[in-house]
Amino acid sequence: MATEKQIAANRKNAARSTGPRTISGKARSRMNALRHGLAATLEDHGGGTTSDTGLDLEALSERIGRIEVERGKLTFEIETQLWEGNGSSKEIDDRLRQLGALERYAKRSASALRKK
Repeated sequence: MATEKQIAANRKNAARSTGPRTISGKARSRMNALRHGLAATLEDHGGGTTSDTGLDLEALSERIGRIEVERGKLTFEIETQLWEGNGSSKEIDDRLRQLGALERYAKRSASALRKK
């Protein structure tokens, strides 16, 4: 349980934590969660072809295409490092981790598009 002193300190800190106030600060903080840019232009994507199911088919096609390109690049890098034997296990692990993250992103994207 928090003490009165801790609660007062939390309230004081919360009053100062209001986020960015300037236009440049807001633009910079908007990019904080951007990891790979695969969906960066999809939020501003307008006027797509919406099917009877409510899916934006152009956005879906574009997103899947970009994911597949990234998968291909990562797979090629992993194969090259393994074949040539010049990649350290840490580098290969990093690429495999990126590939797993990309797979999770693809699943989340498909799920989000189905919900729309």
